[in-house]
Amino acid sequence: MNGRLALCLVVVGCVVYSDAAFGTSWLQVQGQLNDVDVGQSGVWGCNAANDIYFRLSTEGSADHVGTDWLHIAGKLKQINVGKDIVWGVNSGNNIYVRNGIHHDNPEGTGWEQIEGSLTQVSVSSSNNEVWGVNVNSNIYRRTGITSENLKGSGWEQIDGGLKWVSVGEAGVWGVNSQDNIYYRSQTGYGQSGKGGVWQSVSGGLKQITSGNGVVWGVNNADQIFIRAGKYKLLLNEHNFYASVFIPFLIYMLKCPNADIMLFCVQITKGITKETPAGKDWLRIPGLLKQVSVSPVNNLVWGINNGNNIFTRKGIHSPVVGQPLTGHLSVAGSGWQQITGGLKGVSVGNAGVWGVNRNDDIFHRTFTTAGSNTAGAEWTKVDGGLKHISSGDWITWGVNANDDIFARTGISPDNHVGTAWEKIDGKLSQISVNSHSNEVWGVNSNDDIFRRTQIRNTCGNVGYNLGMLGVGWDQLDGKLKYVSTGKAGVWGVNAAGDVFHRLGTYGGSAGRGVSWVQVQVPSAFKVISSGDDVVWAVTNSDSILVRTGITVDTPVGKEWVVVGGGLSHISVSSNGNLVWGVNSASNIYRRAGINEIDLTPQRGNTCHA
Repeated sequence: MNGRLALCLVVVGCVVYSDAAFGTSWLQVQGQLNDVDVGQSGVWGCNAANDIYFRLSTEGSADHVGTDWLHIAGKLKQINVGKDIVWGVNSGNNIYVRNGIHHDNPEGTGWEQIEGSLTQVSVSSSNNEVWGVNVNSNIYRRTGITSENLKGSGWEQIDGGLKWVSVGEAGVWGVNSQDNIYYRSQTGYGQSGKGGVWQSVSGGLKQITSGNGVVWGVNNADQIFIRAGKYKLLLNEHNFYASVFIPFLIYMLKCPNADIMLFCVQITKGITKETPAGKDWLRIPGLLKQVSVSPVNNLVWGINNGNNIFTRKGIHSPVVGQPLTGHLSVAGSGWQQITGGLKGVSVGNAGVWGVNRNDDIFHRTFTTAGSNTAGAEWTKVDGGLKHISSGDWITWGVNANDDIFARTGISPDNHVGTAWEKIDGKLSQISVNSHSNEVWGVNSNDDIFRRTQIRNTCGNVGYNLGMLGVGWDQLDGKLKYVSTGKAGVWGVNAAGDVFHRLGTYGGSAGRGVSWVQVQVPSAFKVISSGDDVVWAVTNSDSILVRTGITVDTPVGKEWVVVGGGLSHISVSSNGNLVWGVNSASNIYRRAGINEIDLTPQRGNTCHA
């Protein structure tokens, strides 16, 4: 003991659960069910009499307990929720899907029987992959599922034997008749197909559910567990926290010559691509006989042995295993991965548009007019652009030669428009305000320009010729990236410094007054101006949101880190909808934005 006379030895240990996917407590919801599931199409359940219920106001992965239970015609003993579809099996092991589900009719229109026989079925809300097991514990996967055919076309038998299977963003997991746990390799994070092989996982569970970076389950004693990932030493005698804590502990124990053995383990994240089977099971307080976690945003619902219904409070969703740091309403509740691959994306009143690495152009169907949905599919549009920006019934972009184009003819009857109109000038990047159609851009020399004589459309529907403007007005300063929105004009220079243009808050027309630098924690590369909020990504692909933006404080008050990693991001000024892409060209949409009103009442900024 280093030659000292030790009067006592103090051993202090702790475990800190920092992943917000664990939640904080259980909230009981009125009603009784025998089975419950949560996903992109909301919360659905079946009671002991096999009656079917849908929880109103839970669709779209809303982080909300809903308002009431709606009785749905039909009989099922087990149910599972996908994206715009619900699967289930009845007491005769017949398989059914719920058709007609969309944002205007979240309860759907009717049940359709699917060929085959299963005792339990699972569908992922992230990509609508379907797996199931039959009375003989044979495992099946649904084939032929596409965005146009959510029901698929046939069943493929998978090797092995399970009594329960679950498919989610964390992959395919299952338990057998002995409550042994298995993970199917090569099935996580957007991968479709039969995967690789079954890998045995330690522990014993009677039921399991696969989420986004996490897996939940319950054992025969109804104890609840979550699959955790990496650990790190948070506290020891060599760091700052210990230097504060140890003297206090010695004083409290009246032991001035104590030898201290101090450690603190922090759970830093859950299941990731690097550790697809996780590391360990962690016990969650409470007792449930069945549990469900959403594969999109990790919301958790469950049933106890009295058929009482519970939902987990305090859950913040990760992006492929990364937790959201802090829970800001302006930051939404989680990331939803969208099918496809893009290098750049933009969301506005003209819908969601994007370009891929080949400069091909795509429009996301059912996303126009500020629709807060994930849309249905990508429609390829003629032309080639390296950068694109969605406005109010118009879309602007630039090609590989820095030529400027505007998409004309966009209307409620023609969401992709009719033609690309070549605009005078050269720009390397362009931004159109999705509220007022103000257009700003920068060229290859980092010079800044604003489009003049734009006659806007606020309150009008569809494209008109005045949206194109006439001529360019050069502004003082140098920027490599610029964005215009209701929060004003913001930009990033070649050094990653951030600037706001005074006099442009509210989306006002005009060149503004001057540039003011805004302090940032690290170098930025992309910035996007919304409605009293600004989103940005750093050179290391970290995501930040600027809060506290008002007419009195147009530069805002602070940057808040949001979990995940993106290389490009876009926020609309009509609803603060957020879309982004990462370095692997994966596409994400921010969920939970619809939970709050982000449209302050202010004077009309439209101009003739």
